Amino acid sequence: MVKDNFVQTFVESRLTALHNTSAPSVTNYKQKIISFVVAAILISMLPILHIGVFYAQIWVPQKGYIDKRTCTNTCFDTIFRGSYENPGATPYKHVYFNATWQTSRIWIFTVVFILLAYESVKYLIPLMRRRKLRASMFYLYLINLYPHYYSWWSYFSYYNEDFYNYFKHHFMFTITEIIATCIVLNLCDRKNEVVSWKVLTIVSINLMHIFVSGLDQFVTHVLQGQGTNFQNARDIGLMIPDSLHVIIPIWQLYKSAKNRDIKIRELCNREEIIMCIVFISIFTLIGRIM
Repeated sequence: MVKDNFVQTFVESRLTALHNTSAPSVTNYKQKIISFVVAAILISMLPILHIGVFYAQIWVPQKGYIDKRTCTNTCFDTIFRGSYENPGATPYKHVYFNATWQTSRIWIFTVVFILLAYESVKYLIPLMRRRKLRASMFYLYLINLYPHYYSWWSYFSYYNEDFYNYFKHHFMFTITEIIATCIVLNLCDRKNEVVSWKVLTIVSINLMHIFVSGLDQFVTHVLQGQGTNFQNARDIGLMIPDSLHVIIPIWQLYKSAKNRDIKIRELCNREEIIMCIVFISIFTLIGRIM
């Protein structure tokens, strides 16, 4: 009887241990599936909304119909078609691409942006499921989707059209924007404290964006009324996220100071403020020169 009880207790303990071990694995598996599905839907819908809805239905609905049976393309090198097709008046295809270094860079930029988007979603989904998400920072992440998507589309256009006048200028914006988004993602987790250096980094980067884009395009196109409808919509769509990336982090830092019953200036040391001013000044100048 003692032996039977020992065996039963041992089996039950092993089954319990197995259950406790497998439960996190099942949860992680579910999170990976959810993250993949959400990221796939998000990334897939952006160009559909951009080209299929905004361009085709709103911006340029007057574009003519293409007769697939009669149209041809003489600028297609047909390399990716192998021996099935040769250059010349090739028939209609939904996608054409030539085997050039520009095409390879379009591919590289696309892969990098997709992976970054997926990793950000994969980071956020567990926070949502555990209710550890800091809502204000998550809203900043969402509102910055358009600027990131606009960056990818701009690089696509630069390489596709061999037009590089604004490439360096835009690349500086992209790198600093990614840095700010990484900090925003970090602050999406409630366990990560809202500290001055994180807030000031986000604020400095986006103030620099505001100064450069404001002096560059926003004032001329929007405030002075010299821009087209598309330019106005684009500039407003880029200015609003930059402005909110200044307002919301400062508000979060103010809340943090209030919770500690101290003044907000006590959370920021003099060296941080000086570095912010220097950063904004230098990179605004660089942005204007580029």
